[in-house]
Amino acid sequence: MSAPSTRRASLLLACAASAVIAGLVLLPATAQADEIAAPDPASASAPADPVPATDPGSGAEPAPAADPASATDPAPDAATAPEPVAADPAAPADAIPVTDAAPAGEAATPTDVVVVDPAVTTPADVLADAPDAPTVTLFAEPADPAAAAAPAPGDPCYPAVCIDNGTILLAVNPTGELNTSDGTGSKAGPGDAGLEFLPTGNDSTSPGCLCEGWGVADPATGVWGGANQDDSPNGINLSVESFTWTGSTATSVVLVNDAEGAPYFRVTHEYVPSEATPNLYQVNVTIENMSGAPIATVQYRRVMDWDIEPTAFNEFVTIDGGTATALKFTSDDGFASSNPLSGPSQILFTGNAVDSGPADHGALFDFSFGGLDVGGKLSFVIYYGGAAAETDAQAALAAVGAEAYSFGQTSTDPAGGTPNTFIFAFGKVGGSAIFAAPEPPAPAEVQPVVDVQPAAPIVAEVASAPALAATGSDPATTAALPWWSLAAVTGIIAGAALVVLRRRAVRAER
Repeated sequence: MSAPSTRRASLLLACAASAVIAGLVLLPATAQADEIAAPDPASASAPADPVPATDPGSGAEPAPAADPASATDPAPDAATAPEPVAADPAAPADAIPVTDAAPAGEAATPTDVVVVDPAVTTPADVLADAPDAPTVTLFAEPADPAAAAAPAPGDPCYPAVCIDNGTILLAVNPTGELNTSDGTGSKAGPGDAGLEFLPTGNDSTSPGCLCEGWGVADPATGVWGGANQDDSPNGINLSVESFTWTGSTATSVVLVNDAEGAPYFRVTHEYVPSEATPNLYQVNVTIENMSGAPIATVQYRRVMDWDIEPTAFNEFVTIDGGTATALKFTSDDGFASSNPLSGPSQILFTGNAVDSGPADHGALFDFSFGGLDVGGKLSFVIYYGGAAAETDAQAALAAVGAEAYSFGQTSTDPAGGTPNTFIFAFGKVGGSAIFAAPEPPAPAEVQPVVDVQPAAPIVAEVASAPALAATGSDPATTAALPWWSLAAVTGIIAGAALVVLRRRAVRAER
């Protein structure tokens, strides 16, 4: 081979070698850059590495150290320090003394104790006052909570309180019965008030005599007590333990006392609006044995004279005792005594009746609840209310599941019960609901479902996840940079060819 041929071969060999070296060097670097730009998705959810501690040489200023002088600061001046608490002079001799005692020779300031009436002085008044000496203020309890809560002369509906739910108004006395002679200052207005249907402004129990009341008794001992404004304004054998009320609720708690004045029963009447219907008030009645001995039988009576406006003293009366096992007697004698031991009585009928009248009569219910252990309690429910028609009254009783009831209606429309039907009913007395609860509305008609043939399935061809090579490159990276691979392969082939040519030239020269 001639010298020029030899030089050309050497030059080509050098170029090929340079291309091979460049391809081998740049290809891994490019693949590594692609790995940084598109990290592995599996690593994206891994928690981040903790932030390394600040390098002292990075220029970040370290947090200043605590001021050493603060640990050795002198104690505050005695003139600005909080005043020490003087030791209790009544403390026993072995009590641990207070470290920061008052200065020698200076007497401890005594603490004043002041008792105030919470009805006159409020906590805000106490906090606003700046006493000259340390003062402890005590708020005294009223000596007689019942007396403190009792309505006062001049109050609306005195001696009762008038409560309402927007539809029904009741005049409730502290002893638990209804009716008052004057509703001035309330929605009832001047004149008597008892059980009123506000939409018509008509009352049902207060016109004429204030005859509505209750009584509880132990027939074995003859002890009884009760309340009826027509019998006694303050009740018989009763003492009021507490009476509280709001604009829509009232709770009476009384003690029925025996001949010696000792408590025998505690009776609670809690008047609250019914949650089931605006046409009713619910009275939760609880009777507790306070006698100190078991009571074999507890009797309870509730009685009212219906006087249905606008035709008071001339009404139709309906009574239905249902299946109540605790109910022992019913009649239309609304003028009867509240004493459960006074025996049965009637005006036109006993038992059940529908639209009896018209006459001046009412409703009488006698219950026997069995025995009570010492401290034992029994409870049941009374309902008072009114509606614009008899069907509305029945719907109200169905809503609460009443087990016994009486309706009072005007003499003009006993069948329809307009303009108002008044309600007196009981629950939780051992019976079943007289009126069926309203059935829930039927569900809306479901439209038929149109049978639609399913569309042909769409198959999507998904490429498998690329497998990373040892260098960290993947097929996508390789496809993105074909010239690096081509350069490397070309360089290798060219180099090999030149090596072969070089060897042949050497052999020819020999």
